[in-house]
Amino acid sequence: MFRRRHDERRVPSAPVASDAIEIVARELVALVGVFEHAHARISELSDAGGERIAGASGSGLIPALYARAGLASVQGLRGIPLLVDEIGLLEAAVINLESYEGNEVVLVTGYELLDDFARRERNSRPLRRRHGILTFADEVGDPTQVL
Repeated sequence: MFRRRHDERRVPSAPVASDAIEIVARELVALVGVFEHAHARISELSDAGGERIAGASGSGLIPALYARAGLASVQGLRGIPLLVDEIGLLEAAVINLESYEGNEVVLVTGYELLDDFARRERNSRPLRRRHGILTFADEVGDPTQVL
């Protein structure tokens, strides 16, 4: 039968057109907290449908963020990619929290994240897909870790 060539054993990796900033686990937790609170407030006070609420609150991004964090963790990497375009979801969540009477502490957290992320945008980095999950193109994970 057919044999696998040596170079085909590599982990699949494909470049991605967008750039991302690096966030750490602490920021991921805060970001998810803002998205979840926005989702709860909009759901409670709006008659919009689930898809629209997920977009307005940013909560639709949560599964992808956890997948990126998981891959980074498994590969022994510290940074978690957040697409520069996805920062707009945080901005929308914060604006909607203002409109839907969001918790003041969560709003402050959201604004702090926006300020921090805006400063990092000029240092955005290229991405690639690894196992269908976004990761930084310039990082090399622990080669002993097998997925």
